[in-house]
Amino acid sequence: MNGNHLFVIIIIVGFSFTYSTVINLNSNKQSKHSSRTWDQAIAMAKAFVAQLTLEEKCNMTAGIRGPCAGHIFPVSHLNFKGLCFQDSPSGVGGGVLYSTAFVPGIHIAASWDQDLFYKRGAAIGKEFQGKGVNVILGPMINIDRNARHGRNWEGFGADPYLSGENSFYYIQGIQDQGVIATAKHYICNEQETNRFFGLPGFPNRSDAINAKGYSVNIDDKTIHEIYLWPFASSVAAGVGSVMCSYNQINGTQACQNDKILNGLLKEELQFLGNIMSDWFAIKTGVKSVLAGLDVEMPGGDGFLGFSLVQAVKNRVISETRINDMITRILAPYYLLKQDEGYPSLDLDRDVMRDNYKINRQISSAGIILLKNKNNVLPFNVNKNKYFFIYGAAAGQSNEGSSLNFFIAALKPPTGALYQGGGSGYVVPTYAIDPLSSFLIKGRDSHLQIQYITNQSDYNAINDSFSFRGFANATCLVFISAWSTEGTDRTDLHAFNNGDKLVQTVAAHCANTVVIINSVSQLNIEAWIDLPNVVGVIWSGMPGSEYGPVIVDVLFGDYNPGGKLVFTLAKNDSDYGTDISKTDSSNYNEGVFLDYRHFDKYNIVPRYYFGYGLSYTTFSFSHLHISKCEKEKYTVSSQHQQHRMRPYTNIVASRMYMPIYEITFTVTNTGKVYGSEVSQLYLGFPATAQQPPKVLRGFERVYLAPGKSKQVSLVLTQKDISYWNVINQKWTVAPGIYTVWISTSANKDDVKLQSFFKI
Repeated sequence: MNGNHLFVIIIIVGFSFTYSTVINLNSNKQSKHSSRTWDQAIAMAKAFVAQLTLEEKCNMTAGIRGPCAGHIFPVSHLNFKGLCFQDSPSGVGGGVLYSTAFVPGIHIAASWDQDLFYKRGAAIGKEFQGKGVNVILGPMINIDRNARHGRNWEGFGADPYLSGENSFYYIQGIQDQGVIATAKHYICNEQETNRFFGLPGFPNRSDAINAKGYSVNIDDKTIHEIYLWPFASSVAAGVGSVMCSYNQINGTQACQNDKILNGLLKEELQFLGNIMSDWFAIKTGVKSVLAGLDVEMPGGDGFLGFSLVQAVKNRVISETRINDMITRILAPYYLLKQDEGYPSLDLDRDVMRDNYKINRQISSAGIILLKNKNNVLPFNVNKNKYFFIYGAAAGQSNEGSSLNFFIAALKPPTGALYQGGGSGYVVPTYAIDPLSSFLIKGRDSHLQIQYITNQSDYNAINDSFSFRGFANATCLVFISAWSTEGTDRTDLHAFNNGDKLVQTVAAHCANTVVIINSVSQLNIEAWIDLPNVVGVIWSGMPGSEYGPVIVDVLFGDYNPGGKLVFTLAKNDSDYGTDISKTDSSNYNEGVFLDYRHFDKYNIVPRYYFGYGLSYTTFSFSHLHISKCEKEKYTVSSQHQQHRMRPYTNIVASRMYMPIYEITFTVTNTGKVYGSEVSQLYLGFPATAQQPPKVLRGFERVYLAPGKSKQVSLVLTQKDISYWNVINQKWTVAPGIYTVWISTSANKDDVKLQSFFKI
């Protein structure tokens, strides 16, 4: 990243803003675009609105054609050039030139590193700002409820707390660069099947407008404690925009659902920005406006825009509501000072700088070591000299780096996967596959390498087992799983019969290491217990630096420390949820999702949520729990200051006041430098009706051998509360709260335990 300007901490008098997280005062040392407060921005927006005619105001409520995915109508006599809305959450998408294909959400979440959450957002934000884009259509913060959901790769996994932390830091990284972030898809948009009921994933425009989405039927407690949680984090962070989704909520389309838009978002969460529709998600004009929708995208369908003029004249909609819509559209523009010398729009402008460096860093951090029998990894170039590489996923895609949105939506590429498909896809300027990097390593270290990337050619594969030196070779098998917007996965198995490839190689090779290049959950039961499968690495969706990153991990130049952001089950049915093929999706599991579900029913998975190995070892000690002290320079006060911004939503942040401080010590007891993710799980009193444990804090600690660090986490008011459906508010239950410090959701991985009483 360019620039190391000192971050000036801004303290708002009389209020302390916080979230449950680790204190890391180095994490936000990035160059920042200055911003205003929401009060200042809203006042400026209202002054602008006062100068508009009714026709001008109505025109701004619907998108217009332009080079971006969406545009807001310009007002030339007031020197307002309009707003450009552009995909995607992991880089400037839409087929533009000179754009870094950053690792997607599912991969950065696997790093469990708030510092990197922020740095990724800041790097992405700089590229959007440099191209003159006003609004980024991200983050995507839908929960990984269904393992087969086609868009899981865009989001942050199966836990609302982890997703909330990712969204918070992503939004700060984006908006610190002067770009407006958009939290999407609001809300409960956890499958692609029947998002336009009865139509294909990408129907024509008129059919999409007329088709309803499937209905999510959900209770009040579940929507608050699971699916609203990351959106609440986004609002508290100061997000400028929220995108409503295609689906229905309890029988009403999300983009015209008064309870969801006005009730939960604008009133309960006190969201101050605008609500835009997903593309062609709006089904009606007046009802949507009265329910809280502010912007129709992409426009041109006659629901909002100029058609609202007559609705105002007929007193169906008040001009006050129109004024509110435009104020909400313009407030984020003024909030981030886009009115002061913002770059002109040029989507093909080269502003990548050296972002490949941060992309490589965050790609490395998301790699997960799942199995390492007899410490077969990392490889030693002086001992491991002969390698056989198998699988299409090792090599470059046959589409190269020109794969676009439409191709990605229709079929998976053959070759290494850097990201999934759909509107979240970023056409990379380059993408380095594992095989290319491995061959360079072989050249430099004098390794003997054989490879077969056509994994359907079993004649060649079987012939390779009789090659000279095979008996002493190490075999690397690359498998992958793909998904895309518009359709859900048909199963949870590796693409192109990858299970058979692993079984075939492992039947002949005593040292078989499998690298899993997957969008989300995968069923690996067909081969994981085979005696010759001695190592497994989850490479996830590693972005365009995939090749150098995986070679660094395999040879120990980077010690893997990523952790799973979902559970890997032994049986697909163990997840307890799946894609609904009807017009309704009933969230009957309530708050018992992923590891919470496995805990409730005592189901043993293959690998637990939060699991991941390292090339070194760690110990934990000295757990201490104390109530936060006020008016002192404590962990909690540093935490509050660290997360402040001028654009922070102060009212929405009151639930995030720190209540307890949890400290403990982590020591690297091994022989190499590495990292460990300390995970804080909280057990509630029975009256709260919570799962056996829920994630409520984490920190990734990097340590040299023999070194120790004291970790300090905070629990906020919201962290220790449950949603009281009777009183309709967050409530703290009296009783005993158990604190577990663990390295995964597995009870056997608990390192420290204590409690506090309320």
